[in-house]
Amino acid sequence: MLDTMKLYLQEWRILPNASLTINAGNINYATGEAHQTHLFTDTTGRDVLGAYASYNADKLNFSIKPKAGNVYAHVTFSAPKRVSDDNYSPIKESQFNEVLEGVESELAENGIETNIQEARLSRIDTFKNIQTNEETMSYARLFGLLNANRAKDKSTHGATTWLMKNNSTQYCIYDKLEEMENTGHETNGLPKTLRFEHRCMKPAKVKGFFNNVTTVEELKRYGWGALCERTIKAWTDNFFKYSVDEVEYIPQSQIVNELSFFRMKYGSRFFSQYLKAYGAYHLAGASGGVDVVTSALEYMGYERLKIYRAKRDMRKAILDIEGAREEVGTSVTLAELYGELKYKMEKIEA
Repeated sequence: MLDTMKLYLQEWRILPNASLTINAGNINYATGEAHQTHLFTDTTGRDVLGAYASYNADKLNFSIKPKAGNVYAHVTFSAPKRVSDDNYSPIKESQFNEVLEGVESELAENGIETNIQEARLSRIDTFKNIQTNEETMSYARLFGLLNANRAKDKSTHGATTWLMKNNSTQYCIYDKLEEMENTGHETNGLPKTLRFEHRCMKPAKVKGFFNNVTTVEELKRYGWGALCERTIKAWTDNFFKYSVDEVEYIPQSQIVNELSFFRMKYGSRFFSQYLKAYGAYHLAGASGGVDVVTSALEYMGYERLKIYRAKRDMRKAILDIEGAREEVGTSVTLAELYGELKYKMEKIEA
């Protein structure tokens, strides 16, 4: 269930041979003066100044940064990537300590000493993989119609990633195999998989979401089972809050499907884009095609560059309308797709 974790280190020490990169700070080119902040004093008593310090590795990022007169040290990592080459499979409860001990050991090996158990939780991402019956795009209109409570800032990234968010919480759904292929990982033999990620982006949200949990040690006491159940509850209370019967009655007319498609593609501008596309689509159809319209523009003495842009925009608009009406290659109803995902989300694996 655990994915990305960002921890604020309450106590930390830097050894003189630490593997840190120090950003010297903003330098005035004319005077050579550098604007720097005291970042830390290492264990030999040496003061280190700069804008920030960092240690970046394949599976771990550490930073020391000043903010509002104080200096903070954070470490960020993906829990599954600490035990495997990719983060497809969730870690097991028995691997949680291994992950944390590995983070503490890697920091120590690079001259950064801390007690990871006392670290405070700044961000926690949890996830559930759902192996789907249909191709990802079959679920696109479903994701366009449904929302999460208090996280209705919705956007689509590419064709297979859907994000709902506010300032402190994100719900993200995406094609996991496509994401792995884009990052160079092997996917042969893996089933079609949608990843559902819930992200607590701020310390206060982490504390509220996990019932006053603020440190790594408290998260361990919270319990692995409770962690899994809380993640599933976030999705079932929000995105999957409807019964399958209720989803049967979500309007499925052509115009709703088209508007859903445009909202996923254009966000808050979806209706104005829909009107433009619909006008271009029907103009081309009524006049005999895009070439007929552009010929008329040429006859009117319209500038060549403007004609090129008009032709491009009309073709794009027509593709948008046709894309909104395109069959996704399945006869499964919206309610059946929703029922499949709802059942698999609520199911707690042993």
